[in-house]
Amino acid sequence: MVRELTIAVLASVVIFICYKQAASSNTSMTARSAFSALHSVVYVTVPNITVAKQIAREVVSGKLAACVNIIPSVTSVYEWEGKLEEESELLLIMKTRSSAIEGLRKKVLELHPYEVPEFIAAPITSGSDAYLKWVDEQVE
Repeated sequence: MVRELTIAVLASVVIFICYKQAASSNTSMTARSAFSALHSVVYVTVPNITVAKQIAREVVSGKLAACVNIIPSVTSVYEWEGKLEEESELLLIMKTRSSAIEGLRKKVLELHPYEVPEFIAAPITSGSDAYLKWVDEQVE
């Protein structure tokens, strides 16, 4: 029993050391992202294509996001001021560095017409090494 416990503890230590080395290594963007969430994806809904393109162009040209996908025709159902609402919207999916999220948030809120715009950021825990490297190169 003691031997099995000792082996389990040693295995845990080895795994921790491997993860720590992967996080500090320049050889694997995926491993670093998984360990420290260097990259994020941001979701923003907008009322129309004009607003979608304006926000997308501003955040990409401003080096706040590497890429913005504009997804047409999403239906949002929500309660607003005590009333059930249903709206047709577009969804923006932005890929960025986690360190740029605050600047990205400020720019989106500045440009967005809604009183309470959706701005949800989630860490990217894994991805293509080449793509995440490209995101790093595009975002300041």
